[in-house]
Amino acid sequence: MLVQKSYTRITLALDIIRKIGEGTYKGYHELGIIKHRIDLYDIISIEASGNLIITCNNPQVPVDSSNLCRQAVEKIQQQFGIKENVHIHIEKNIPVKGGLAGGSSNAATVLSILNNLWNLDLDKRQLVTIARDIGMDVPFYFTGGTAFDTETTGILEPVKTDIVFNFVLAIPDFGVSTSEAYKRINYNETGREKSKTARMKEALENNDKDSAIDAMHNDFEKTVFKQHPRLESLKEKLLKAGCLNAVMSGSGSTLVGVAKDKEHTEWIKNSLSNEYTIVQVSTYC
Repeated sequence: MLVQKSYTRITLALDIIRKIGEGTYKGYHELGIIKHRIDLYDIISIEASGNLIITCNNPQVPVDSSNLCRQAVEKIQQQFGIKENVHIHIEKNIPVKGGLAGGSSNAATVLSILNNLWNLDLDKRQLVTIARDIGMDVPFYFTGGTAFDTETTGILEPVKTDIVFNFVLAIPDFGVSTSEAYKRINYNETGREKSKTARMKEALENNDKDSAIDAMHNDFEKTVFKQHPRLESLKEKLLKAGCLNAVMSGSGSTLVGVAKDKEHTEWIKNSLSNEYTIVQVSTYC
């Protein structure tokens, strides 16, 4: 059995640039995202099996053909003519439907493990190409750290930074459907803060923590907050609790607050845990 941690990410900046009108990715969106890996992870275990089996400790995670780990296995099998099967077990810690891309993280981890298990000798470029066919968030996990990602248009640029953040993830008792979030986009309100994303990228590279925090934003908040007012209220509570800034991750529902230090994360957890699940995380180093 091969076992590997499957680290996930948050989004520190997210611009919805445009809906693509033609070509391979017609109907998808070009985004501009600063993704940042954190020290929250699932655990993926893989062993040889007579059949392809997916199991998970969280019943909310589908184990049918919609599971990205299953799709990762099938993609490798088809591309390389592999007849062998595996049993994949997912020990889930990353919230489901929380805007944290845990499923994409898991799929990338499965690709990485299978590359070793089946002696495929795939390099990073080849893994990224396969990953993009599984899901737009999957390629990031082969870059890791911090990166600027447009997803559908294929720009994935590492952003080198030595900044260490202390975060609190505030997780409500409901998720946000990614497909619904995209359906409700108001294009008159999005793509207007690209300059903030550029400033954040520069601030991260210059290790200017204050400027990076100041530039946090997410275009999905404009519509998701209208649909789920409790999320806007949660953001306000994080700011009132002293967070240096707060932003929704991905299309929600997790809110990310930037704490002053580890002691502050503990204080926020004690203050808000009666209403929300609060997870203390930091930059993954």
